[in-house]
Amino acid sequence: MLKRKVLLLFAVSAIMVCSIEAQTNSPYSRYGYGVLRDQYVGASKAMGGIGYGLRNSQSANPLNPASYSRVDSLTFLFDMGVSFNKGKLSDGTNSDSHYSGGLDYITILVPLKKGLGMSFGVIPFSSVGYKFGSTETASGGTTVTYTKSFTGSGGLSQVYGGLGYSTPLKGFSVGANASFLFGTMNHTRSLPSVGSSGTNSYTSTDYTELSIKSAKFDIGVQYEFPVSKKDVFTVGAVYSPKINSKADYTNYHYELNVAGGIASGDTITQNGISAGLPETYGAGFTWKRNERLVVGADITYQKWDGVKYSSLMGDELSDSERFNNRWRYNVGAEYMIDPYDRSFFKKIKFRGGLNYSNSYLNVTEASTKKVEGYKEYGATLGFGFPIRDNLVGRVSYINLNFEYKKIKPQIKTMIAEEYFGVSLNVNINEFWFFRKKID
Repeated sequence: MLKRKVLLLFAVSAIMVCSIEAQTNSPYSRYGYGVLRDQYVGASKAMGGIGYGLRNSQSANPLNPASYSRVDSLTFLFDMGVSFNKGKLSDGTNSDSHYSGGLDYITILVPLKKGLGMSFGVIPFSSVGYKFGSTETASGGTTVTYTKSFTGSGGLSQVYGGLGYSTPLKGFSVGANASFLFGTMNHTRSLPSVGSSGTNSYTSTDYTELSIKSAKFDIGVQYEFPVSKKDVFTVGAVYSPKINSKADYTNYHYELNVAGGIASGDTITQNGISAGLPETYGAGFTWKRNERLVVGADITYQKWDGVKYSSLMGDELSDSERFNNRWRYNVGAEYMIDPYDRSFFKKIKFRGGLNYSNSYLNVTEASTKKVEGYKEYGATLGFGFPIRDNLVGRVSYINLNFEYKKIKPQIKTMIAEEYFGVSLNVNINEFWFFRKKID
């Protein structure tokens, strides 16, 4: 019965895939592909985002598909997460608060046979969401106050499927993900035009859509080996090749008169414009002691230099200015008092971590015209609360995570951001092909 409910829940949630992309209110998401959403889910998210060396038999780990081979041969795992964030934007003088949230991800992990696991699901890639503007005045025959406004929404999601296999070489596993990357980014710009007499003669509005559909691949390896009777060390690595994909571009341009009617309009459509994605390298490790303590660290390098992106998107940046090669660092830990005890408290999982990255995108500062990005700092804290099925002895988890993130621009006059987030994910662990006996 539980399995049927899980499959029904997945079918309903799949309809909600569109909500995965809209998870930010950052003005920096105006540029490039928006704010990147790294692929960590569930327990990995609470451990600072580590995953390359993480082998967890109780949840899928899309960061390294080699980890799928760790799944138990009788286990069906379903994981779904939602989140809520409060953000604060500040330019040093003014500040603004906002809220966002919704469905984060859906993953499923099942065994095909011993040492061979399969995972599939929906996870985010990037998010676009912003609303900002400025009020200005112009003087001619009459002083006129007018507002420039900029809004955006959308982002990219990926539907993935992958396999993880434990090779005959003891402790060595390999895996691969194949993903369908898709989404639309929407940008609207309204710029009033002030005539020579100082009157607001009309408003120019541009609505731009960039739609992307592309394949994406990840290849992963893990090597797990004991260093003592109590300690196990795992190292992992992942490679994602560069993608030279194409996108469809549409721009709707309207000029509105003072009464709000359309004075004129024009539409430009261009298919097959450049929309590439970077080559990515990742490596990490975990150290596990007595099935109680897990400590790990990751490092990721994304080679954004040379990635193709169309100037039609109007970011006013050259190919050499637009992107930065991105580095991301993650450290994290998990602790359980006693995994073999039936006590609820002793089976609670306590998690925490830290992460840091530089921005892959650049922004032009308005007054100095300097082109710079930002630094991103994060801290996480999480708890895994067990739910035991007394009939078959399986333990599922409800994971509650807290996250703090700070975006610090390299130019002080640019906007700084702070985010306080709460996320909840349900990780259901059920027998696969298990039949109850009827007496």
